[in-house]
Amino acid sequence: MQPIKCRAWSNDSVALITWLPEAKIPGCLGFAITRIDVATGTREVLESKVPFEGQDNSEWKSKPTTQWPIQKCQWIDRGAKYGQTVKYEIVPVVGTPDNPTVLSEMACTTNEVTFDVRITDYISAAFTRGVLSSQSLARQLGAMEDGAPDFHKLAAAIVTPGNPIRQRLMGNVLKLVKAQIEKARAEGGHVYAAWYELSDPEIVQFVLDNVDLFSVILSNTGEDDETNKAARKKLHAAHADIIDRMLKAKGSIGHNKSQVRIGADKKPKSITTGSMNHTPTGLTCQSNNIIQIDCEELAQYYLDYWMLLRKDKDELGAELRQSNAMRKKDVVLPDGTRITVWFSPNMMERSKPSKDAPTPPDMAEVFEVMDSAKQAVFFLAFYPGFPSIVSKVQDMSWKRKDLILRGVLSSAQAMPRGRLYQRWGELPKIVVASGIEEDFANWHKELLKLPDAHAIVHDKVLVKDPWSETDCVLVVTSHNLGFKASYSNDENMLIIRGCRKVVMAYLVHIVDVYTHYRFRSAVGAHKSKFDGYLVPNDSWLNKFLKGFARRELELYVGVEPAPLSPATGRPLTATAEADGEAEPVSADATDDAPVTESEKPVVEPAAAPVAQPVKAASEPAKPASEPVKPASEPVKPASEPVKPDSHVTNPASGNGHKPVAEAPRKRSSICAWLKETFGSLFR
Repeated sequence: MQPIKCRAWSNDSVALITWLPEAKIPGCLGFAITRIDVATGTREVLESKVPFEGQDNSEWKSKPTTQWPIQKCQWIDRGAKYGQTVKYEIVPVVGTPDNPTVLSEMACTTNEVTFDVRITDYISAAFTRGVLSSQSLARQLGAMEDGAPDFHKLAAAIVTPGNPIRQRLMGNVLKLVKAQIEKARAEGGHVYAAWYELSDPEIVQFVLDNVDLFSVILSNTGEDDETNKAARKKLHAAHADIIDRMLKAKGSIGHNKSQVRIGADKKPKSITTGSMNHTPTGLTCQSNNIIQIDCEELAQYYLDYWMLLRKDKDELGAELRQSNAMRKKDVVLPDGTRITVWFSPNMMERSKPSKDAPTPPDMAEVFEVMDSAKQAVFFLAFYPGFPSIVSKVQDMSWKRKDLILRGVLSSAQAMPRGRLYQRWGELPKIVVASGIEEDFANWHKELLKLPDAHAIVHDKVLVKDPWSETDCVLVVTSHNLGFKASYSNDENMLIIRGCRKVVMAYLVHIVDVYTHYRFRSAVGAHKSKFDGYLVPNDSWLNKFLKGFARRELELYVGVEPAPLSPATGRPLTATAEADGEAEPVSADATDDAPVTESEKPVVEPAAAPVAQPVKAASEPAKPASEPVKPASEPVKPASEPVKPDSHVTNPASGNGHKPVAEAPRKRSSICAWLKETFGSLFR
């Protein structure tokens, strides 16, 4: 029997399990997975909800994966308990749909993983489960007359502390929201927060119960400050130490979500930051993350920034901008993790110029991280604008066909013009959050967001080369990862290098969100062959065993794949296998069983010229001893309309793009290049 390689990774609430057979398993109907509790030895066969054709699951019941197996080589497990340490056994299922049998002799067991916010001795992280467009939630809410899930029930649930729906969607993020104040209460100390939005009833009450330990710079959420109005009034009435940062500059927002704790000795100890606003929807209806880092040097940077914000009042003035423009010395944790911190605004212009905007120093460093990628770039983003990581990825998709590029944006308005696929015949690898819009097979119409909501994907995270021990990088921030935020907003950004455990915890979150929305994006675009049922034979496995699909699985399970040409994406070794079929699209819903469809390459017409972002600095950013110089001429206001983060109603479609000119090719090589690049379409 050919061996199967497997590996698992986890964060605080989900595990990502990957396996790869060395060769095709004849008659394989899929794989069964068993979760094994390391402490007790208890075994639990995981379940799925997708039947074989001819079998009924109109009630959306679950069956063990030994009966309804997983027809893919990757699975998200959301069923383990917090604090539990587990490992997984993966075994092929053969036979017939009515009489499946497991091949126990081919079982593969993964490494152990633990579900906890604490990742290393110095870093903790938590992630919301705020994906609403799932079959589980649709059935839990029930349908209205038009067949859509009843959003009224959801709206009531998410503002009720202790409600099961709220608890499920929120995950463990409240543990880290409260952690700094609880530590200050236990050991003595004080917490300084800079927050954009505050309206969640549970968080508001927690802050009111600890006003003696808490100082907050609370920004406004627009001219009427509707979101924060009630909480702001309560904090003032309780004589809390609250600084009202009421920014009046058009398009500027106080967008931080940070805390810094000082100890009883008055020295900074720890920071908390991330993408999550402190609102019911931020906790439950959006994908978000929160990270805590225990480091005195890093905490000092955040405390200095907090003091500058307080001094600045409502101005977004020159002193704040000049300080933020200086690159701070990197922080190195005792385990070797290196952290760079940036604060915004860090450009002397108050808004991004509409044309030829200079690259902000924080974004220049993000672009340098992306340019250095050797394996992959993954991201989740809300609305970065242009130029941004999105326009950068678009440029890379044309020039770096050797890389794995994956990402999700919150809405179609955040997508750039032009192509977003790397290789002809593939579905785009950058997708927009979406849901099942009409019933089919056993699947019901889903709820994507509440009627008045805007953000769906609200993370602002980027991962580079996650499988490399030394070159892995995580960018985690309140910053929307575009130029506009660096020019106009209060923001903070962390670039974390060389901490693979933390990078992989974030990759698990990104893949969880990505696989969910990519399947729905394909269904919505009518480019998915999935009909709601499992394939009754082993043909589903073919696509995983060759080409780019196999290469990606190899990275997940720890096999070093063959090097590829950046220009063509083809293996550099003469004996390596050529491109396989387009990678599978899977139905990885929040509580739904993933399945795989048989897809054929979709031949698309030639794309328009690729838009590219303003070029980042060609050399790595250096520690700055001087701030960025102010513009020599008055800066004209940007011509594009800009809306505050979670209040975006009609974001601009972008500007400032330039066509990318490819390097000229020698006439003698044109035929060879055409054959190499596009030949697979005609095989």
